[in-house]
This record gives sequence, C-alpha cells and structure tokens, in this order.
Amino acid sequence: MTQVRKWELLDSFFKAHTRIQYKKGETIIRPEDEPNGVYLIEWGFVKAYTITKYGEENLLLVRGTGSVFPLIWAFTGEHRSVTYEAMESTSLWRVSKVEYLEFLDRNPDIIPVILDMAIDAYRLHSERVMTLSYRTARERVISFLLTNVKRFGILNKDGSQTIHAPYRQSDIASSVNATRETTSREINSLKKRKIISVVDHKIVVHDVDALAALL
Repeated sequence: MTQVRKWELLDSFFKAHTRIQYKKGETIIRPEDEPNGVYLIEWGFVKAYTITKYGEENLLLVRGTGSVFPLIWAFTGEHRSVTYEAMESTSLWRVSKVEYLEFLDRNPDIIPVILDMAIDAYRLHSERVMTLSYRTARERVISFLLTNVKRFGILNKDGSQTIHAPYRQSDIASSVNATRETTSREINSLKKRKIISVVDHKIVVHDVDALAALL
C-alpha cells in the first residue's frame, strides 16, 4: 500500500465522524480535562503549550493540516497538563479513542503514518532543545525562524518564503525562552536588515541563506 493510499484511508476514516470548527484563540483540550477524542486537523493550526509556575505560556509544539493529536494520550491514556488551542480559524475531525484504536487494529498498514507523526514530534522537540542551547536571544530567534521555514515555509514568486503558521511574537518569545520585549527587538532588527518582514500577520523570510549566516 502506498503512502498516499494510507493517508487517504486515515483521512476518510476521520471524515466519517464529527467535524468541529474553532475560532482563533478557542481552547480545544484543557489541561484539567480528559480529551473528548482524537483529532485530525483538516485546515488551520493548533498549538500545544503548558503554563509555567509564573503563569506564562511555554509553547511546546504547533501542528498544521493533516496532523493527528493527542498522539500519546491515544495510546497510553496519559494526559499531561497541556492545553491545545486554535491559532486561527481551524477545522478538526474528531473520533473517539476506542474507535481510533479499533481502526488501527483493523488497518495495521496505517500505523507507519502515525509513527511518522510521532517521530516528527520527537525531531521538533530535539530541534527546540538545540535552539535553546544558543546563548543569545538573537541566535534563538534566528534558529526558531529557520526551523519554521523548513516546516511551514511557502515559496513566493520573488524567492522569499512565508511561514504560513500564524505565530504571534509572544509565541516566539515563549518558544525561545525570551521576553516579549527582547523578541520584538530581535525581530525588528531582522526587519531593518530586510531579511524578514511581516505581511498579513505572517513572517516572510526574504533571504534564508542570509538568515542562516547570522547563526
């Protein structure tokens, strides 16, 4: 079975169940609640984050179209203190945990698709650890942008790339362990160099090589 066919089966399975739409900022899963099921993102973006003891967001992961979550809970039943929130208008398909696991039991060929998602989440976690290993906020912001160009970059006609995920500066600050003020200063510095810009609330990287050279 081809990878495309596996994805089509998974997609068809979810789309035979419940469709839910969320507005920007709406919570999908609260940390104190048991998830209502397993979700597939039809379109939009969902962020997962925890709240620190200081009451600040700690951004863990952003998922886009085609992603399934929460992966760990679906298999282990373990639900950490993680909030899942729509970053923009987002459409999801939801299926019960029992039906999801039964589907995978009946269709073991689909499991590699889910495994790829889990591996990707692990890789992103590793990349975030590497980003946080940089000593300066400037380096961490640049590393964050480079990672997200690879994940969510859409090539424009002029050769620039738009990071399609709708990151706020507070999201970036949370991810790179910097204050909003410091993050804003570093982003403005990159804007002045004309390496990046912000168009319709999306970050546009005009020269990926020039950005990478600053690390």
